[in-house]
Amino acid sequence: MKNILIAEFKHETNGFTKEPTTMEDYKNRNLVLGDEILDYFGNVRNEIGGFISFLRDKEDVTLLPAIAANATPGGKVNRDVFELVRDTILETYRKADHVDGMLLSLHGAMVPDPSVSQDGEGSLLEAIRQVTGRELPIYITLDLHANVTDKMAQYADAIFLFDQYPHTDTYDRGVEAAENLYRFLHNEIKPVMAVQKIPILCPCIPTGVEPAKTVMEKAHDYEKLPGVLSVSVAYSFFYADIEEMGMAVVAVTDNQPELADQIVKEFARFIWDIREQFNLSTISVEEGVKMALAEPEGPVVLADGADNPGGGSPGDSTFVLRALLEHGAKNVAVATIYDPQVVEQAIAAGVGSTISIQLGGKEYPEMMGKPIACDAYVRMICDGVFINKGPMAHGLVNYLKPTVVLVVDGIEIIVTQTRYQPWDTNIFNAHGIDPTEKKILLVKSVAHYRAHYGQIAKKMINVDHPGLTATSPKEFTYTHLVRPVYPFDDNFFALK
Repeated sequence: MKNILIAEFKHETNGFTKEPTTMEDYKNRNLVLGDEILDYFGNVRNEIGGFISFLRDKEDVTLLPAIAANATPGGKVNRDVFELVRDTILETYRKADHVDGMLLSLHGAMVPDPSVSQDGEGSLLEAIRQVTGRELPIYITLDLHANVTDKMAQYADAIFLFDQYPHTDTYDRGVEAAENLYRFLHNEIKPVMAVQKIPILCPCIPTGVEPAKTVMEKAHDYEKLPGVLSVSVAYSFFYADIEEMGMAVVAVTDNQPELADQIVKEFARFIWDIREQFNLSTISVEEGVKMALAEPEGPVVLADGADNPGGGSPGDSTFVLRALLEHGAKNVAVATIYDPQVVEQAIAAGVGSTISIQLGGKEYPEMMGKPIACDAYVRMICDGVFINKGPMAHGLVNYLKPTVVLVVDGIEIIVTQTRYQPWDTNIFNAHGIDPTEKKILLVKSVAHYRAHYGQIAKKMINVDHPGLTATSPKEFTYTHLVRPVYPFDDNFFALK
């Protein structure tokens, strides 16, 4: 019997966000322990759901679920959270009769409290290795927006990064990692890995558009070669503000280390040579709003990527909503504005009331827009619970705490007490809004929304403005960034 320990510890950390990520933030998204993990994620289309789906029916496998911890992107992860996850994984390992392998669903851009390190995943893997030794096979999944560090490459036996952005393949990557571990434990394959870093800070480019489309296709072409198990690309997360930021290529082969090394070096050179194509053009808020209003029919999706909670921003910027109001836009719905104070005020007043509010703009008013002073009609109070029905994390239950729907000058606004990236259209349906009937949908997202909203949208427009998830790394002043790195520097990269 093969005993396989499974766990999740995920966070995408924005080093420019002032508030830390706390235990409460993890409880607000998911913090699940032990055997409850199997039921909680058994039908969810994400990485840990993929682990469970592939392995649970294997007669010679016993799953040892330790902990599943995930929080909305934000500031540095508090030390007590890191220690809880680390200690729970190690306790599960120690209590087991034996452990034959470990599958970890990680992110790759976690930054814990400085008293731990800059490298959350690397430090976690290092702590695990101090107990398990080097012989235990540890396979991990990482988000496409990972900063693959030296410790990650050193302490993981195989890394499987998402191929798609929006991340519609998370379940597939979980299955891939589980299948490779299972085959290794049955002496069918012997995975070996090579990693090559590339000193590029890459904007958030969907993999369906160039140059990421060509990069993904090239990775898949490599995977067709005999003996190649996986080839993937980490696109970096430049909001983390750590020393080891940048892109990377990872190759996993079946006992062919020279081939893995050849692939990552060749692929890295290709990516470096097209580096200028990773500089995204942007559309201003004013231009984007005018474009949306000019469309003959909807829904038109306006994506406020510079205030993306999925990248650690609060989700309370008022620039785009203010522009819509100033232009007299009608038949508009907004998901979401983060404003716990206004939610409490609306709940106290009750459905059917009209309240005078200061909406949004409370976290970084000088950078991301000041509150909007307005009268709002309270149309709905909701429990904030709904299920993802789109292609990303299908089946996952979201718990947003009580939310409200306010109507301001004909615009319906979902206001929340928790920061949330609304990548699934069901957030609108759960709040009594049919998104297909709206002329304009304003969402706080940069790319994930495209997977589900793309099924209904007549047009999708990304707008940029000053913010914690602004498009270009040149918008930020770094504390820990190590130079040289593109786009700040150029013509310096040499393969080792």
